[in-house]
Amino acid sequence: MPSLCVAPEPSPRSCRPGRLARARRQRGATLIEVLVSVVLLSFGIVGLAGLQMNGTKFNHSAYLRSQATAMAYDMADRMRGNLDVCRFNAPAGCAYDTPRTTLFDGNAAQACGNALDLGPGATAAMLAAADVNQWKSCLEDALPEGRGAVQVLAAGALYTDQCNVGHVGSGAVVIEVNWSETRLGNPVARECVVLRTEVRPLP
Repeated sequence: MPSLCVAPEPSPRSCRPGRLARARRQRGATLIEVLVSVVLLSFGIVGLAGLQMNGTKFNHSAYLRSQATAMAYDMADRMRGNLDVCRFNAPAGCAYDTPRTTLFDGNAAQACGNALDLGPGATAAMLAAADVNQWKSCLEDALPEGRGAVQVLAAGALYTDQCNVGHVGSGAVVIEVNWSETRLGNPVARECVVLRTEVRPLP
């Protein structure tokens, strides 16, 4: 006769109530661990998103500062190309002097990026005025609420720029650029770049 295999009867110990209760507790503990892991992961994702947002914000701030620095050097180059109009010892001052409050006048021919064509009868003073006007246009285009000022320092004069840095006049040129920096969370914050240079040797 073929042999019959009879499954062994379950041990009475395997069906004790204590073992079933511990199994139930183990299943519950696993769910709690999953929930805790999800919560911790959520906090990590939120922190990473905040870090990325701050990184983008400060990268943009650095970009604006580089633009402002380039605009300050642009004005210095414009002055070097028109030296005769800006005599440091002239009592009337320099034709490139301009306050921060002066804005672009809206002349489309002098808008940022356009070639300045003033005609054959243009004087050096007319070119200086057009340079300043176009520079103001470029500041407003490149920077949020961009503003700029140019001041040629007379010998012995004292001048404090918008960044609260003092300058003693010696014929040098102080070029100032500022803009609104609302991305840092302060709606009235303004950043500034100041360039002090000489566009030609002193007379």
